[in-house]
Amino acid sequence: MTTTKNCGKIVSTKKQIHKRKVVVEMSITYTAAKRKKICDYAIKHSKMKAHEMYGVSRPSIDRWLKRYDGTKQSLIEYPRTPKHHPNQSTSEEIKLICDMWVKNKEFGVDYMYGILKRKYGYTRCRGTVYNVLRRAGLKYKPPKKRRNRANKKYNGAVIPGEKLQMDVKYVPTECLNEKQKANNEKYYQWTIIDEATSLRFMYWYNSKEGYNSVDFVKRAQKFFPFKILKIQTDNGSEFTNRFANTEALSELDECLKGVGIEHQLIRPATPWHNGRVERSHRTDDKFFYSRLSFYSLEDLNNQGKVWKRKYQNMYQRKYNYLSPMEVWKRYKQTGIHPIYNDNLNSLVSQ
Repeated sequence: MTTTKNCGKIVSTKKQIHKRKVVVEMSITYTAAKRKKICDYAIKHSKMKAHEMYGVSRPSIDRWLKRYDGTKQSLIEYPRTPKHHPNQSTSEEIKLICDMWVKNKEFGVDYMYGILKRKYGYTRCRGTVYNVLRRAGLKYKPPKKRRNRANKKYNGAVIPGEKLQMDVKYVPTECLNEKQKANNEKYYQWTIIDEATSLRFMYWYNSKEGYNSVDFVKRAQKFFPFKILKIQTDNGSEFTNRFANTEALSELDECLKGVGIEHQLIRPATPWHNGRVERSHRTDDKFFYSRLSFYSLEDLNNQGKVWKRKYQNMYQRKYNYLSPMEVWKRYKQTGIHPIYNDNLNSLVSQ
């Protein structure tokens, strides 16, 4: 390759300019019509002549000529991505997931995934199950809610009975019949949940008074298979006289003091400090109250017993798809929490 000097400037030769042109043209993505023109030229003259004329690499010309049948449709580029993935879900797995969803959709994806994993030996991740349901049109992705408050690490109890959260929930008016609505009847759900195992006890009343809290705690003591050491509540009048114009203890405080249970109050207007019990109430709305209808307080409590039993045996993702009852049984057998103790040990080893 030669260059010439002209008035102190270096001027490229014709061969050098052509080579630069070839480099530029080789980076161009050719249309089907352009490829047809190049192939026709290569057939009429030669592949080398087509390479020099259009700047296309000879391997590309060879590849195009192999599939060229005289029409430009044969030179259209199709996506090279594989149509099938070697690890994609099989038709049997898809059918199993869809059938299981139809039978268990009221309990959600986590519960269904726990059944697939525990009873059917399903080894894929939870996200795969969700994607199968979404593609089948059985599940949609709800829009994300904007969070203005950052999540903070919460050191919950790791020993059953160490700390329980208690709260009261209004029974939705949609569950009442016309007669109950006409009589302006109201019903309330008392809930207490253990932080370590998520074992939960519920009972329903038709008034929101302090003596119902006392009765509820006595029933809860008989229900839980372990001793209750601390109960955490909000600042409602059914729990405390903190904001009442009196220095006397509330009925619940007197009861807890008599049986040696510590009563801890959360900060005012911070329901997320009682997050476990609040989250369980959301589960009640989704899986229990959405299909509930009752005719009396006794009927409500009877239906609540069935739901309570189902909840204790629901697989939960936070426990690696163990149910609250299974978490308690494993703790009872070994004296070690099956989830939290493993997390603590991993942190210590690091």
